[in-house]
Amino acid sequence: MNTLFKDAGIIEKFSEDVQGVFTLTDMKSIFPLTDPVTFYRKIKSLKNAGVLSRAVKGIYITENFDLKTLSQKIHPESYLSFETVLAKALIIGTIPSRQIKAVKTGKKREYSIGENRIIHVGISKQLYFGFEKINGIKIAVKEKAFLDTLYFYLKGHIFYFDIYSDLDTSKLDMRIIEKYLGQYSNPKFKKFVRGFFT
Repeated sequence: MNTLFKDAGIIEKFSEDVQGVFTLTDMKSIFPLTDPVTFYRKIKSLKNAGVLSRAVKGIYITENFDLKTLSQKIHPESYLSFETVLAKALIIGTIPSRQIKAVKTGKKREYSIGENRIIHVGISKQLYFGFEKINGIKIAVKEKAFLDTLYFYLKGHIFYFDIYSDLDTSKLDMRIIEKYLGQYSNPKFKKFVRGFFT
């Protein structure tokens, strides 16, 4: 029991640095044990005590974990987009706090972690651009989040807001929009986007 108490204290100490999201690599650096059996027994003990929960294979979370950080650690090459970015830029109103949408290359994947949901939609390599890294998390610039939203709307993606009435396009830089549209090959999509600014 004393060992568990000590281990829980170590997890709490490092939790803020990793936003409550621990990969196996993180755990191995915190508990540098040579014996794999002892290492996994330690993780199991922390899980049984409620200190850690398994989010997905190879990733563990504390009670107050950060959903954005978890999304990034599940797929390091994904970038946050859609409502998450648009709401922060005040282009739309508030968003569900327990859901994250991100973009990556490859196939769409969805993850349910308790009441939380992470959606990673797939995009072509040609359209994988328009993001920056902030505090270790890749986040779309607002113009790319806007384009991602319209692009996936035309692909049948359902949003909880109305794209025709709820988007404040006055907060977007049309020069950036036009620059980014050069990467899109579909003329119908370009016309659709420009229609929001006429």
